[in-house]
Amino acid sequence: MSELLLDIHNALQNKDVKFAGAALLEHFYDNPDDPEGLVLLARFFIDGGKAPFAYPIVKQAVLQKRTWRTLMMLGATEAVLQTPQKAVKTLKTALKMMPVTEPPNHKAMIYRLIANAYVQGFNFAEAEKWAKKSLDIEHHAQAHTAYAFAKLHKREWREGWYHYQFQLGHADFRDKHDYGLPEWQGEKDAKLLVYAEQGLGDQLAFMSACPIKPTQLNCNKKLETLFKKTFPNTQVFGKQFDKQVNEPIIATHQTSMATMMQWSEMKPRGAYLQLVPEKIAMWKGLLSTLKEKINIGIAWTGGMAGSDGWRNRKLELEQLLPILELPVNFISLQYKDYSEDILELLKTRGIKIHDFPWGTMSPDYEDTAALVNCLDAVVCVPTTAYHLAGALGKPAFVIVHDNPHWHEGVEGDCPWWETVEFYRRPQLGVEGAIKAVRNRIRGKFLQD
Repeated sequence: MSELLLDIHNALQNKDVKFAGAALLEHFYDNPDDPEGLVLLARFFIDGGKAPFAYPIVKQAVLQKRTWRTLMMLGATEAVLQTPQKAVKTLKTALKMMPVTEPPNHKAMIYRLIANAYVQGFNFAEAEKWAKKSLDIEHHAQAHTAYAFAKLHKREWREGWYHYQFQLGHADFRDKHDYGLPEWQGEKDAKLLVYAEQGLGDQLAFMSACPIKPTQLNCNKKLETLFKKTFPNTQVFGKQFDKQVNEPIIATHQTSMATMMQWSEMKPRGAYLQLVPEKIAMWKGLLSTLKEKINIGIAWTGGMAGSDGWRNRKLELEQLLPILELPVNFISLQYKDYSEDILELLKTRGIKIHDFPWGTMSPDYEDTAALVNCLDAVVCVPTTAYHLAGALGKPAFVIVHDNPHWHEGVEGDCPWWETVEFYRRPQLGVEGAIKAVRNRIRGKFLQD
């Protein structure tokens, strides 16, 4: 590998995307067909969240020079694109092609990529096996994370949470904070600073299970007022993504929310969020003007591109017609603008979904929480809406997709909330799950 390519490799390792992009441009002016450069270019696109661009590039690299390195990158790209069977096959071919003279850490690299692909394919026994093979050689965040996902999917919680912490600082939205405090090891007398490293739904779920009252809490800005009301004796600041927190640190120990879960009992819990009464009164007044007596929130999309099962997590409103035709008021809980979909449904089917964007797209999530608190139930795909419903003690009927996150797992009831029910598409089919939810709503709310 040339000195420039080595610099690019190091820049990608250190997430210096700007330098890596400029150096790759310089490299390809003189070496447009270089397979090693193509492999790094593919990494550049994957790290930038543009994996579909990486795939044709790394395919070209394999055509130019079929080596264990180019095949490994192809398999890694296939895994990111969530085609796990293809990824496993490609990565095992790369492993067979690897010379015996390669250092052990190169084998460990392929082992952990295979483990990750097996997690995506929901083969958790194989995922554990390959992750262990990698960890026996070196402790790497990716191997720990694959092992953690396998354990969490199997609901072997304590071991899963332990390994999950190693992804901090190595994944998007998983920043590792350092407040100059020792990491909490479950001490009951600690003054604990808890910080967030994930999305809103995760934070709602984790904080419901916090085993001791935190002294300080650093959360997403959108949750700041909600958590201040819920934890009145805790200093709350919504600076999850700030590199520095200027508030005085008065805690004695620190932990991330997910790491904290090692010392919590994992069980379904009831309502724990506290809200401002005036906001509840406002939503009650507005909802009282609607036609029907029953008010049900609905969210039909969830997850960012590239997240677990993002391709089939969503449902189309047309698919949900058996539910939407029920004589109830439906209120959108979409946190992005879906007004065109809602208008199209009204035009083509005469079905109205009420949309209050000042509540669902507010920068203060307490506005959304106050709305959900006034609803009778929530229907959704796996998204923050069901965690919010559970945290408020509201019924939620979740239509779980084919590639669920470990929050839902591949089988079993909801492990987080007493009032949340899962209806699984792999077992019931899409139409069967939707009909089951429709019948559940009928039985619970529409019986004379």
